Amino acid sequence: MKKRGLATRAAHAGGGGPPLGPAGERSHNLPLYLTSNFSYPDSASADRAAEGEAYLYSRHANPTTEAFERAIADLEGGEMAVAFGSGMAAVAAATFALSAGGELLVSESLYGGSTELLRDLGPRHGITPRFVPAWETERVRAALTPATKAILVETISNPMLRIPDLPALGALARERGVALIVDSTFAPCLIQALAHGATVVVHSASKYIGGHGDIIAGVTVGDRPTMAQVATFRKLVGAVMDPLSAWLAVRGLRTLPLRIERQCATAARIADVLATLPNVKKVIYPGRTDHPDHARGKTLLTAPGAMVSFELPDGPAARRFFDRVQVIARAASLGEVASLLTHPPSFSHKALSAEERARFGITDGLLRLSVGLEDPADLEEDVRQALAS
Repeated sequence: MKKRGLATRAAHAGGGGPPLGPAGERSHNLPLYLTSNFSYPDSASADRAAEGEAYLYSRHANPTTEAFERAIADLEGGEMAVAFGSGMAAVAAATFALSAGGELLVSESLYGGSTELLRDLGPRHGITPRFVPAWETERVRAALTPATKAILVETISNPMLRIPDLPALGALARERGVALIVDSTFAPCLIQALAHGATVVVHSASKYIGGHGDIIAGVTVGDRPTMAQVATFRKLVGAVMDPLSAWLAVRGLRTLPLRIERQCATAARIADVLATLPNVKKVIYPGRTDHPDHARGKTLLTAPGAMVSFELPDGPAARRFFDRVQVIARAASLGEVASLLTHPPSFSHKALSAEERARFGITDGLLRLSVGLEDPADLEEDVRQALAS
């Protein structure tokens, strides 16, 4: 049978429940199994659970969480997914499982929490992180050493929105025998990184996948042997996704393609508006021809994403804009149905030193806008009035 389209598969994500009665009736929506453990009819059944052949404990596996994992594996074209209690737990599991005891090449201009994790905790756990501009493939090639075990990049980097050449990095990783870990939080539905050579794809499902700002969750996707390593890490450290969050994530996944399409279209409009306004020094959006990775983004992505970064003259100007928006919410997250504004030097990248921020291009005047589902005209009016005042 021909594989159904992405929107169709998303709309039916999670499936329904098992038969409930004599007519074969079942829940149309995914059942929510709010249980920490499972009981058995006899000792033989309990033995099977202890051997991993049946449900034992929700830290190991849960039917609702597994339904979410199957849906995400399908979305990314992977064999298996492993869900976590947060995006940071997913990043930690993937990087620690695949690079412990060696060197990890980390993209510059990465999410501040990931940078902090690997810079501060990596060396304590046998990981030596080294930062490189991942969008320059030859710089990555030159940085590889016999000790390198993995490369970590973002599909669209946070907050400078750089786009690495994933097919080239995938080929390089295969050539050198290292893992390529791709955080695709900014680009669900826009690319299947596994098809371009990624070993593992990571999402903070708290963002676009959940979409409503009501869960904290993460997920990794890859082949079964790799995911088995990651699942062992999750089980032993207890970084499991709870069933309610999994149920809500499936609900969010069902509208994900539609939301992403609308948000990307509005983001393109807002980026073009910002570029015409006084005191905006720079607009950073992959859909604009002045973006350094515009051509690459057109080739790799089905749309340029729904994140727009822009630079005002200085920190005070950025904070005045931040204080004056009326429709856009001031919040330290992204990917929700409502538009969210953050000041990276004060929020997501606050833990980085001033020197690190300067090296990554994160100036005091930088703002990051996650475009939501509001009427585009209302968002346009909001950015105009915030700058005009």
